[in-house]
Amino acid sequence: MGVPAGRVATASPTRSSASRFARYAWGVLAFNLLVVLWGAFVRATGSGAGCGSHWPLCNGEVVPRSPAAATLIEFAHRVSSGAALVLVAGLVIGARRSFSRRHPVRVGAGFSGLFMLTEALVGAGLVLLEHVASDASPARGLWVAGHLLNTFALIGCLALTAWWASGYAAPHFPSWGLLQVGLAGALIGMLVLGMSGAVTALGDTLFPAVSLAEAKAQTFSETAHIFVRLRIWHPTLAIAVGLGLLFVSARVLT
Repeated sequence: MGVPAGRVATASPTRSSASRFARYAWGVLAFNLLVVLWGAFVRATGSGAGCGSHWPLCNGEVVPRSPAAATLIEFAHRVSSGAALVLVAGLVIGARRSFSRRHPVRVGAGFSGLFMLTEALVGAGLVLLEHVASDASPARGLWVAGHLLNTFALIGCLALTAWWASGYAAPHFPSWGLLQVGLAGALIGMLVLGMSGAVTALGDTLFPAVSLAEAKAQTFSETAHIFVRLRIWHPTLAIAVGLGLLFVSARVLT
């Protein structure tokens, strides 16, 4: 029987084990997306310091007693992040058992494990260095941007692992040309746009404005914080990246 178009023939795992692993991989991806969304909720509610400057303990305790709302929110995020770490560890072990050494699933799972570890380390750094709650230091902006970049890498590797485990192949480009350069540029542009958006959202949380007029006054004030100034640069960058994506899309479709 022939291999369906767009899929990769896999000799290592049986069809049933590969199918189970693929379902597990998609589940791990979905769970990590939920963890990312909950992390955004932690930032939006200013609950990042809910466990104080303690890590991995919460306010010096394994399970906080009589916790406030911020503590519950942050503690729930830590628990879900720990569960995500265990799930990704299972993904790495399952890939090693089910696929050959150079199979793309095994490679994707390995990088997923690596970026999950760095994700935990960056999260720990934010807490231990107290780049949470009302901290408006430029260093926090760099950590937040780096955190988002690592999250993008983690989610991308998890998605590729699930994609390859389902039998699908990556696009193949025989040689580099204008299209490939455009795709790489679009990817980099999206990463930079995402990082600037994360810092801009942080600025909106730290320096809220109740009206458009107040936001405008804050943005163009001579004493405006750098996070606030990004309110004008982030949408400008979004327009530029959007136009670039339209150009690349037009090239792909023609």
